[in-house]
Order: sequence, then C-alpha cells, then structure tokens
Amino acid sequence: MNLDDLTHVHVAIIGSGFSGLGAAIRLKQEGIDDFVVLERGDEVGGTWRDNTYPGCACDVPSHLYSFSFAPNPDWTRAFSPQPEILSYLRSCASRYGVIPHIRFGHAVTNAAEKTKNAL
Repeated sequence: MNLDDLTHVHVAIIGSGFSGLGAAIRLKQEGIDDFVVLERGDEVGGTWRDNTYPGCACDVPSHLYSFSFAPNPDWTRAFSPQPEILSYLRSCASRYGVIPHIRFGHAVTNAAEKTKNAL
C-alpha cells in the first residue's frame, strides 16, 4: 500500500511524540497498516525534539519512561537527558517500521467528524 496515494485512512494519529509513536507501533503490531501519523515537525520526538534547553532531562526514572515493549537497559543516567530520549524515540520509530506512515510538515489546524449523512 502506497500511503502517499491515500485520500482516506481509518486512523489518523496527530503527532509523533511518545503517544503518537506508541499508537502507531501498536497498530503495526496488530497488523493494521491503514493509518497515518501527521507531524508538524521535520522529525519524530514531540516534546523531546522541541525542548533543547540546557539541562533538559526526564523527571521520571528512565527505566519507567520508555515503551513497555521496548525497554532500554542502556540509559546512561537514572534521569536521562533530552538527546538520549530523542535518540530512543528515533530508534523505536525506525525499528518498528512506522516512519513510512509519518507525514512530516503536516500541521493539523482543524478536525471534524464526517458521518455517512454528511453533505
């Protein structure tokens, strides 16, 4: 299925931060490929892509701040720094094959439900 040619998908995920990537990966694990991730930025990561201030790090112990299906035993600190978390998210997106589903540079500014009876 070439997602670039789609005008309709069953699932649209907004954002490629932790939640968006987690949802996309879970869909893939269930064998569902009819989805798209709409990302306004030019790469995955959400908060961890956008926040790069000095000292930016997780305030939750790193072993808890990862996907249950993709634990990272190699965190370098108990409270990982932003670049390390971003690297983890990039790695997961690639490893689980969701990159082809992501449309970078696509900001969602409005959404509405379309029903069968809509004109």
